[in-house]
Amino acid sequence: MKVFILNPNFNLEKRVIMNVRYRQPISLAIIAAILKNSNYQVKLLDANVLNYSNAQVISEIDKFQPQVLILTSTSIDRWECPIAHLDNLYSLIDNIKVEHKILTGAHGTVTPKWIMERCKVDFVIRGEPELIVKELIDNLDDAKNVKGVSWRDERKIVNNPNADRISDLDRLPLPAYDLLPMKKYGDGFSIIMTSRGCPYACSYCLKAMSSGLYVAQLPERVVEELEYLVNNFGIKEVFFQDWEFLINPDRVEQICQLLLSKNIKIKWGCNVRADDIVRSPTLIGLMNRAGCYRINLGLESASDKILKNINKKVSQIDLQKAVDILKDTDINTGFYVLLNCPGEDKKTIRETIDFIDKNNLKVKDFNFPVAYPGTPLFEKMSESEQKDCWENIEERAGTVEAQMKPFWARLYLRHYKFSQKFGSVYFLKFKFWVNLFKR
Repeated sequence: MKVFILNPNFNLEKRVIMNVRYRQPISLAIIAAILKNSNYQVKLLDANVLNYSNAQVISEIDKFQPQVLILTSTSIDRWECPIAHLDNLYSLIDNIKVEHKILTGAHGTVTPKWIMERCKVDFVIRGEPELIVKELIDNLDDAKNVKGVSWRDERKIVNNPNADRISDLDRLPLPAYDLLPMKKYGDGFSIIMTSRGCPYACSYCLKAMSSGLYVAQLPERVVEELEYLVNNFGIKEVFFQDWEFLINPDRVEQICQLLLSKNIKIKWGCNVRADDIVRSPTLIGLMNRAGCYRINLGLESASDKILKNINKKVSQIDLQKAVDILKDTDINTGFYVLLNCPGEDKKTIRETIDFIDKNNLKVKDFNFPVAYPGTPLFEKMSESEQKDCWENIEERAGTVEAQMKPFWARLYLRHYKFSQKFGSVYFLKFKFWVNLFKR
């Protein structure tokens, strides 16, 4: 049997907030490896990084003549923050002539009926797709017994019981990187995901793809994949796509020690929480020596009121301690900051800006929180807003239980920043206008 695996071109979709990333579709590559090992004929196409039109995609599928098409609405780097608009994806699915069409991703995981009512997809995989897809393809004529699948029984949509989470990530094969155009993702760059899930419950984070259980690969398995990338594709830099890399500090320490003992020369970055840095301050130096050059810290807000409202489980004191620890290293630090979370007002915005200014932090963007279906933030929306589901959530970003409209929050943010830098009558200062035109 021939199976065509597709990462669609998300550049063709309407976007309001979320940018399109050009990163390896790791989950699809794992599915490809599993099916190859089971003697299926597999072709993997990343139309996103290749910037293929729908016509080019359909042409490639027609050439391969598969019996099964697997595609995703969210690649693994977008599992927790998916792009909302999928009209182009629906059109693509409806115009592809393949006997069995299977969709993976966050959208179908939380709203399978919504997805299946809008396109002619035959099966929707809910949650971690790799093992479910293999079982489904082995049993295409008897889908009712495959957990984690939504399917069509004539005109009725059937949701089978949920599948169990993958409890042992080490049983998954290495992703089929050899089927991807690795040079297209940047000069010697790749992502890698070595754990799934998160024990925290921030109100804005969509955790449906890896809900509940936190599961991680063994350090030896992590380093094996890094060695494979270095030796076979000349990878010089990786980003750990793990939602929170420092949940298990002992595991991270072992990874670092293995990288050093094996003399593996690779730069890497990761996402971390402030409290995990505070709990393991000496680990940051070891990470730096083992190649870590970039840490993205979930700052979100420097107001204890807002941090509580979004259930972040950190305080401004934690943030300050984490920033102080990172200042003593050579690690380049980025910051995720949210504007107009529930309860945001002028005072809380000032607290965040004052914290950033006091610590001389380089913050590129302030993003509005998006109330994805399946998140606690979505549940705070009105019933009429929830009925729109995915259609308008990006347009409504930063509106849930906020004290100001997003426009005014952004305007006040800029006003306060300019006032700090140029004085209260900044609009009369020549330096202000020079700075503005440069921006």
